[in-house]
Amino acid sequence: MKGLSVALRNSLRGSRLLISLHYLFPVALGVFLGSKIYGRPILIGKALLVSLSVLFSFFTSVVLNDFNDLSIDGLNHKENPLKDDIESYGYRLAGFTFLLISLILALCAGYRMFLIVLLGNVLHFTYSSPPFRLKRFYPLSVFLLAVGALLAAIAGFAVYESARPLLAFPLKASLFIVIPLFLSLNFRDLTDFEGDMAHDVSTLFTLLGPAKGKWAAALLIFLGYLSTSLILGYLPLLFVSVPLGILSALVVLREPFREKHIFFIYFLFVAALSVLFNLKPEVLIG
Repeated sequence: MKGLSVALRNSLRGSRLLISLHYLFPVALGVFLGSKIYGRPILIGKALLVSLSVLFSFFTSVVLNDFNDLSIDGLNHKENPLKDDIESYGYRLAGFTFLLISLILALCAGYRMFLIVLLGNVLHFTYSSPPFRLKRFYPLSVFLLAVGALLAAIAGFAVYESARPLLAFPLKASLFIVIPLFLSLNFRDLTDFEGDMAHDVSTLFTLLGPAKGKWAAALLIFLGYLSTSLILGYLPLLFVSVPLGILSALVVLREPFREKHIFFIYFLFVAALSVLFNLKPEVLIG
């Protein structure tokens, strides 16, 4: 029981709480797309099951990350419960429990959703864990994070399209998720520079150095916001995406770096997109 409580608390502390919310937005987007495309009401029960499944999948990934990044976290002066809070056996058991809950919830929602969530967990494993540990290879590592968000959206979409959700998911929506996130997510490696350098993990910052890497990450996050308007083909969105992109870039450049401020700006953008998509769903679907 201690392992579960420590793992759950650790999954929701600091910016991890904000990251967990980030993974729920693609699920909601997928459910919204399915509802609009197939002309059916929001299926609250299945949507809730998928959302909780994705959330517990994220908790599983946190446990995996803590095991595989224990020495890196030490060099980066980051909290890790495996340092002193809990035995590794209890924490590992918590991770397996989260995985089991995630898969059971997905299976209750439907067989296709189970397969998509399972694929997401495999993706997290290959990203974090040996022998693959694909997070070592930039820019593949950032691309995989964006694909993880896309899978969450497809899981939500599968609430309505259970036969072939991977093929039926709209291409424009796929690009809208993957490209902006691929451009924007480099900031997550900013505070891990020392540990990543010591363990041969390739990131934008280990390749360019901290100073140049910050400027590159700031430019890329601005381009990420800018790309949303271009992908949707809806230029009025620039009145929102450009100012928020500039704000995010300034946060990346500011000392000390506050990751949570990036997420607060992102949540504002999600709120603006929610209004836009409800008023003009054809912007995303067309």
